[in-house]
Amino acid sequence: MRRGLRVGLAAAVATVLALTGCSAGQAGAAGDEDVFTAAVVQTYTTPPDPDINYDGPGLNIIQNTYEGLVKYEDGTGTAKIVPALASAWKVSKDGLTYTFTLRDGVTFHDGTPLTSRAVADAIERRAQVDGGPAYMTADVTKVAAPDDRTAVLTLSAPNSAFLDYLASPFGLKLISPSVLEKHAGKDHAQTWLTSHDAGTGPYELASAKTGSRYELTAYDDYWGAKPGFGTVELEISQNASATQLELERGEIDAILGNLNKSAFESYAQSKTVTTSTFPNLTTQMIYVNPKSKAFTSAGQRKRLFTGIDTKGILSAAMGSLEEPTGQLFPQGMLDSGLDDQGITFDKDALADIAASAPAKGRTVRIGYAGSSADGKSVAEELASRMNSSGLKAEAVAYAAGTIYKLTDDLSAAPDLAVFSVFPDAGHPDSWGRIIYTPKGGLDLFGAEVNGLDAGLDKALTTTGRSAYGPVARSVIDSRNWFSIGSLNTTLLTTPGISGTRKAQNLLEYNVLHFAALGRS
Repeated sequence: MRRGLRVGLAAAVATVLALTGCSAGQAGAAGDEDVFTAAVVQTYTTPPDPDINYDGPGLNIIQNTYEGLVKYEDGTGTAKIVPALASAWKVSKDGLTYTFTLRDGVTFHDGTPLTSRAVADAIERRAQVDGGPAYMTADVTKVAAPDDRTAVLTLSAPNSAFLDYLASPFGLKLISPSVLEKHAGKDHAQTWLTSHDAGTGPYELASAKTGSRYELTAYDDYWGAKPGFGTVELEISQNASATQLELERGEIDAILGNLNKSAFESYAQSKTVTTSTFPNLTTQMIYVNPKSKAFTSAGQRKRLFTGIDTKGILSAAMGSLEEPTGQLFPQGMLDSGLDDQGITFDKDALADIAASAPAKGRTVRIGYAGSSADGKSVAEELASRMNSSGLKAEAVAYAAGTIYKLTDDLSAAPDLAVFSVFPDAGHPDSWGRIIYTPKGGLDLFGAEVNGLDAGLDKALTTTGRSAYGPVARSVIDSRNWFSIGSLNTTLLTTPGISGTRKAQNLLEYNVLHFAALGRS
């Protein structure tokens, strides 16, 4: 948002995925058909508090135990906002007032009935805790509750992204007012919510060993459809090989975490494991260091982009795990006519760059997050093709923390960076501010586009998304960023697990909504 946008660290989680692979068995964990056990092959140490959690793995807990007023529809490749705890809503003509009608018959996991008070308390707590996702409701200046079933939110200014921020996986979640009062302590119940939950979701948090193991149990009084599994056990795996063996022996039902091309394809024909992919807004990009001595102008950077065989590189490095894109923003976020990057592959471009100033004789360094298998594969393939064209290049790994600090010394930073991110919400304002403005947190090289903040502010006050066309064009013309592909979420399960497509969401990377699953 315009005021108080936080670093989009959630988006960066897509870059720190580990490798896994497996075969599968039929039985549930410990032979119990009512238990679904999954291994999360990714570090997760954040408390499962919806106002604190701001990384991908934690959504496997948050999105199953808590709910917001609205959400994005599951099981589809479109970012469509649908009802959640609000059965209906309307927006005033001036764009300042949002009136939500709450569902009847909803209770929190402690038995407290859902009323409009919970909306006001949740917004107040999010501001008090002031964690990463706090910016999503920062424009709310007033919450009125004319009756128990109605919540009226007033904004300080029109904001076309507001519903998307409410629907975001990191958006506002309603928390039991009784729990917030009883366990407030000195930290607004943060201590208590480290090992408990107070949501309305289909599951409740039965036990939590932070960063190691979590157990969810179905909530008997859930207002929606009854979950297919009574218990969900999540283990945080630090050893991909051991996790593979667990799945091969039938000790777990699924692995959550992306595979590289070779690992995924090695199991694609397996008769004992089910492999699948699901579309996601996660987008892989090439960033250009504005202080690079090899590419000093927008024209030179554009020439570089024309020399990158996006389709060939992604086919070799990623296979079916990534789809090439010509759009600047994640696919489907804008009409393609608004953000087409206008790049046509020229097989002679890299050789021409190698033979001319300022790149001639230099070694182009391509950085990537060292823990990202996707980034490594693409960076190394790009470097190989550059070298084959006579342009010296090397792929360089950076520690997860280091790659966010490249602006500390741009002269020592790589010329390019291969980096994958997913947006906080399915709205171009979220993506634009986080990626293309220095204050957003994921503008890795601190590149600036003149007038971009003003353009984003103006677009945010309009309905529809055509106003983001000029925003996209200004970013494209700078040639500091080049979107190359849309990553797919991958999933491995035992053959008997059903409902996996409906359990996935376009905005959530490597996350399952467990209530949709079953065992056939």
